[in-house]
Amino acid sequence: MNNFRLKYLSAICFGLFNFSIQAQKLTLDQAVATALKNNPGIKSAEYQIDYFKELKKTGSDIGKLSAVWMHGQYNSIYQDNNLTLSQTIPFPTTISNQIQLGREQVVGAQHNLIAQQNNLAYEVKLAYHQLLFHEALKKLLHSQDSLYTDFANASALRFKTGESNLLEKTTAESNLMDVKNLERQNESDIQISSTLLQALLKSDSPIEAADQLSKRSIPQELDTALLINNPSLRLIRQEVKIAQQFKRVEHSRIMPDVIIGGFAQSLTGWQTNDQKVDTYYSRSKQFTGFELGLAIPLWIKPNLARAKAASFQEEISRKNAQHFETQLSGNYQQALRELDKTISNLNYYETSALQNANLLLSQSKKAFRGGEIGYVEYLQALKSSIAIRQNYLQALYQYDQSVIKLEFLLGKN
Repeated sequence: MNNFRLKYLSAICFGLFNFSIQAQKLTLDQAVATALKNNPGIKSAEYQIDYFKELKKTGSDIGKLSAVWMHGQYNSIYQDNNLTLSQTIPFPTTISNQIQLGREQVVGAQHNLIAQQNNLAYEVKLAYHQLLFHEALKKLLHSQDSLYTDFANASALRFKTGESNLLEKTTAESNLMDVKNLERQNESDIQISSTLLQALLKSDSPIEAADQLSKRSIPQELDTALLINNPSLRLIRQEVKIAQQFKRVEHSRIMPDVIIGGFAQSLTGWQTNDQKVDTYYSRSKQFTGFELGLAIPLWIKPNLARAKAASFQEEISRKNAQHFETQLSGNYQQALRELDKTISNLNYYETSALQNANLLLSQSKKAFRGGEIGYVEYLQALKSSIAIRQNYLQALYQYDQSVIKLEFLLGKN
């Protein structure tokens, strides 16, 4: 939520002056899809997958072949040639572990992409519903403006005919100015929310909501076991697997490397063959052979230190995953309690408060016009009715936020 607030504030600096540009009207689904398509962070995560896919191919790297050509009097006074080929190959378990590490890193990059997509979708949903709330509030404030305008006009007429005093007229005008001030502030909030969406979507124009504030559907299943689908949890668990596989690689590197090779050389001069006959061999005659050996580290302490450091890194990743899982479970339980609270609050307004607000408004208008109540009673009834409607919008907005948070925790875009 802190990141969301920072982006909300940065949206103000992003440019309210751009709001005069033709706005782009989008539904919530369209807004999320656009953000996922345009966001540089998502593109970076996609490139990271490609990076690790290519890096995975290096797991079977066996190093460079050594080819040494020798010419000179290394055997006799005659000039001879020698070509020696040698290849040092990591121990087979090292190659196998490196290949598996590459696979785990690719999976980790894929989980990272899904986690970033989930985070971005969550931010877009919050910003979009913030815009929906202010749009709904705009309509409510407009209706208040009409009510207070009628009240101010009626009070002005009553004052002119001597039926009321200056206090009533001034009170009516003051309340009307308050509503107009709220309308101006809300209009700024609409522009800020639109600009925030514009920044999240990387759009060239401000965003206008095509949807309306409404009651979102609660996910059908809310079992805690479903948290296993949380993308961030999957990512951090995969990081444990990567650290574990990296440890295996470092441990296997303690094993000696295998050396294989061969040579072809001339031995110019007289040589005794198997039949014990002396035979002269020219430089064109090539003698061949092969070599097989092990490359054993004389100073093993650095290898052991790297293996031990990898073990510590695995344990760090494991503890981080346990801590994150505990936090995730706590956040989920908190989100469920918040949802229960917002449902109860919303039910109160939907079952009784809104009906009472409508009845209060209609009856007070009749009574005021009929002279049954004074302006003080009418104004009080008007404020109460309007306050209930505003609180209902706030309750609906908070309910939607609770549902969006549950969707985020369950990894449902």
